[in-house]
Amino acid sequence: MQWNAGMSKPAKKRAEDEKIHVRPFVDKQGYPGFLVQGWKENGKWQRRQFKDERKADSFKDELKLKAKNKGTAQRLLLSTLDNQQQAEAEAAIAKLGKTYSLADAVEFFLKHHRPPEFTIRMADALKLFLDDKEEELRDRTHAALKRSIERFIVATDNPWVHEVTRQQVEKYLRGIRAKGGVEKATKKTWNNYRNELGGFFGWCADGSENKASGNHPFTFENPVAGVRVHKSRLVREQQSSKPITTDPAKVLRMFSVLSRWKGGALARYFALAYFAGIRPEEIEKMSDREKELVNLKTRTITVPANISKTRDERKVTISDNLAHWLETAPGPIIPKNFRRMVAKARKHFSLSHDEARHSFISYHVALHRSLGDAALQSGNSEAIIKKHYLTLHPREDGESFFRVTPDPKHRRAVLAPAKEASATPHLKAV
Repeated sequence: MQWNAGMSKPAKKRAEDEKIHVRPFVDKQGYPGFLVQGWKENGKWQRRQFKDERKADSFKDELKLKAKNKGTAQRLLLSTLDNQQQAEAEAAIAKLGKTYSLADAVEFFLKHHRPPEFTIRMADALKLFLDDKEEELRDRTHAALKRSIERFIVATDNPWVHEVTRQQVEKYLRGIRAKGGVEKATKKTWNNYRNELGGFFGWCADGSENKASGNHPFTFENPVAGVRVHKSRLVREQQSSKPITTDPAKVLRMFSVLSRWKGGALARYFALAYFAGIRPEEIEKMSDREKELVNLKTRTITVPANISKTRDERKVTISDNLAHWLETAPGPIIPKNFRRMVAKARKHFSLSHDEARHSFISYHVALHRSLGDAALQSGNSEAIIKKHYLTLHPREDGESFFRVTPDPKHRRAVLAPAKEASATPHLKAV
């Protein structure tokens, strides 16, 4: 390249600086390497060979820094750095350019690289996580969260927390299958598992609070953060268009069976589920406080905030048929061997988890057409009631549902005369 006689010294200097570059090459023996060339010493062009590209780039940066400092005023600074450290710092700053500062680069490095003394396996971190969250979570949620993260631990062979990558999480989520074990899990299931793993890794990366381990945090980044979340619209499209409810005729047959099976041991439990809309996990927690929470004199059931799923207290008015079931059905709400018995009953009647509650809400709305009262009784919002339950059943079905009453003499369920049917009274404007 011939220099233009009119070229300024700064322009000439930049042109010389741009000559310094790294290029790959293969030596005479056939070994690949990297060649730094494009600078002069004592008037002669120079070049230097490296096996490692990073070392070649570092050397190139040093040369460019020296070229840049030629003719530039130097300052004498007191520093604890030796000559080698000073040179490395200058080369690093030159390599970063104006985009990032050296402090930014150091902070990023420390954020994404963990010293060996802080490593912990996922199984050990999970124990600390669950201990820390024990008071915040309901028992059922706590157990479900434990199972969910344990599945990931098994699938990934219990890795170090800081080594888990986004790719591992995505591979695991893509491998989740529906209950049949063949079809892919729904988008809602994907989101649920993603959120549970994200919560766990977020806790592992959170160093703002005193955690169960002095070495916390266990990682500097959450590998789930970059995993996609399926949009709510797509999740809704996959879900059933309406809640699953039980036909009044089936409710009648089912309670006839429950009145006789095991001496009617589960009749009180299912009566609260169907005719008060109380969630299964809420009923279990209420069972030891039945005398306090179930008041037949005032016809009121209180679901306290520390039992309610929404953490808000609500009151359910006891309908006539529910009062009859609670008065005549024998034994406690939760009998011995409850879990085994209720699982068998659900399987026998093909009941989904919240089918009883969905039935209560939908038939309550069908009978009274009161969104406000249904919302208060169930603990849902009026918008949810209107969207999912308002037009599920006709009024006649609501009347039949709340007429299902016990016949203790014949140990069966019967339909009470229509004039005696009195479902949960709805609110009236005053």
